[in-house]
Amino acid sequence: MLNFLQSEWLKEKHSFNKVILWLAPVLTILLALLLMGGRYLQGGAYNWWYTMLLPGCFTMFTAFTVAREQKKNRYGLLGVVVDKEKLWLAQIILCTLFLLTTCLVFFVGITLGGLMFGQTIDAGASFIASVLLFITFAWQIPLWMFFTEKVGAFLTILISLLCNFGVAVICAVESFWWIPFSIPARLMCPTIGVLPNGLRVEVGSNMEDPAVILPGVLIAFMLFILLSIATTCWFQKREV
Repeated sequence: MLNFLQSEWLKEKHSFNKVILWLAPVLTILLALLLMGGRYLQGGAYNWWYTMLLPGCFTMFTAFTVAREQKKNRYGLLGVVVDKEKLWLAQIILCTLFLLTTCLVFFVGITLGGLMFGQTIDAGASFIASVLLFITFAWQIPLWMFFTEKVGAFLTILISLLCNFGVAVICAVESFWWIPFSIPARLMCPTIGVLPNGLRVEVGSNMEDPAVILPGVLIAFMLFILLSIATTCWFQKREV
């Protein structure tokens, strides 16, 4: 399996995916700084990050990774590799590591921005928020990989943005917040005190209740495992 991962990493050496990793979080922070000012930097940047730019970011490098393989017909490996599932699993792992990396880059950037322009979210809460975003978005990686195989990269990215923005904003503040696409936005309410619409959570609001964090994480984790297994089984049965 390590050889497959090394192979996937080498393929990314000169790809745009490596640029997306740091460009998306940096752009998010710069936009918040320019449009909202230093005082609202952290809250505004987090809001744009988890509703639009992070979903767009990781869906792009997920879709581009699969689309590149499709274009090259997977370099003929489907005809010679016995354990084809390892090809798929290696891409899931690589994209998951990319998601973790871009979340950590955002955390470092937003923490430095807070120190420079005024801290409204402390570093501990910010770190927990970044970890939660990684966990609760990771389940979408095998899903969008599968979608890219079926409908292509452009339509996959569009569907991802519609689901992550539209569903999150509407459902995260409702009783059915447990719908998977709305979980990241709902968990940010008690973690950093920012609603999906960018406003601060009111003191005493039920949006402050941290009881949603554990079930949200468990749902996302189980989805990641189930979708990884399901899509891997599907890929294993593919013909050359």
